[in-house]
Amino acid sequence: MGRLIFAIFWTACTLTPLLIGALPEIGLVERSIYLLFPAFGIFFTWHSWLLLRRWRSLRTETVGGVTFYIWIQKNGRECRATKDPRGDWEADDGDGDGDGGGGD
Repeated sequence: MGRLIFAIFWTACTLTPLLIGALPEIGLVERSIYLLFPAFGIFFTWHSWLLLRRWRSLRTETVGGVTFYIWIQKNGRECRATKDPRGDWEADDGDGDGDGGGGD
C-alpha cells in the first residue's frame, strides 16, 4: 500500500508544475526530459495498483480436504495453487535477494 501511495504522490508532484505552467522558462529538451518523471509515475502507479490487487485478492478454499490458494494475477487472470504463492510474490516484488526470504 505504501508503494501505491508513494507512486501517486510522485505523479502528483511531478505533474503539478506542468499543469499550472510553472516551467515556462525551460527549453524544449529540458521539458521533454522532465516529462519522463510523470510518465514514470503513471507507470509506477499502475504497476503498484496491480501488485496491491494481487495481494488483496488472495483467498483460500478447501475442497475435499485440499486447500487451494486463489488470486487474481497481474494480467487479470484468476490463478489457483496448492502452495502459498506469497513467498514467490515477495521475490518478484524486489525484496532484494530473490529467494523470497525478505532480503539480506
